[in-house]
Amino acid sequence: MASSAWNSPVRRGLLVVLHSRPARPMSHPGVTVPAFVVSLFGLYFTGLFDLAMSSHRGHQLMLIHFLLVGLLFFGPILRVDPWPRRTAPGLRLVEMLLAVPFHAFFGVIVMQAAAPLSATLAESARRLGVDPLSDQSTAGGVAWGFGEAPIVLVTLVVFAQWLRADRREAARLDRQADRDGDAALAAYNAKLQRLQESASGR
Repeated sequence: MASSAWNSPVRRGLLVVLHSRPARPMSHPGVTVPAFVVSLFGLYFTGLFDLAMSSHRGHQLMLIHFLLVGLLFFGPILRVDPWPRRTAPGLRLVEMLLAVPFHAFFGVIVMQAAAPLSATLAESARRLGVDPLSDQSTAGGVAWGFGEAPIVLVTLVVFAQWLRADRREAARLDRQADRDGDAALAAYNAKLQRLQESASGR
């Protein structure tokens, strides 16, 4: 059952997409980080937000948009799927941490906004007997506080991947040293010896 699921049409389709020519530039941090940041500020602080909130279809399209942007941003960082770009765990952590201040800043702006970001949501809040600005400030606090939880979780996962990669590399080097009598270390020591002799000759 697991084997058939692994070879399912969905997985094959995913591999086709991830191995396609556009996938490599699309998974580059020069694309993923701005997309993650611009999605927040470009949608919530423009008329697009109120337009999306004015209909059920618009709301669903907004949710799909954020789902896709989240996959595009976190996919190459977590590397659970075979993304075309291979980046060291340390660099992947840097990619993610670049976006953290912007996300926190977004939550603070929403908390301190002097006017409702969406007239549609403000009207819905009033009909429920809720102050729109108070409701919006609470939402900003949630975005600021709880929104950082996935960042912390992903950081721990990538850090664990980093440790495992280091252990695998160390084990590989040990096996290589056993096979060739530590030729790499001998070559490095010989290079140092030549440098020392060259310096002494001066």
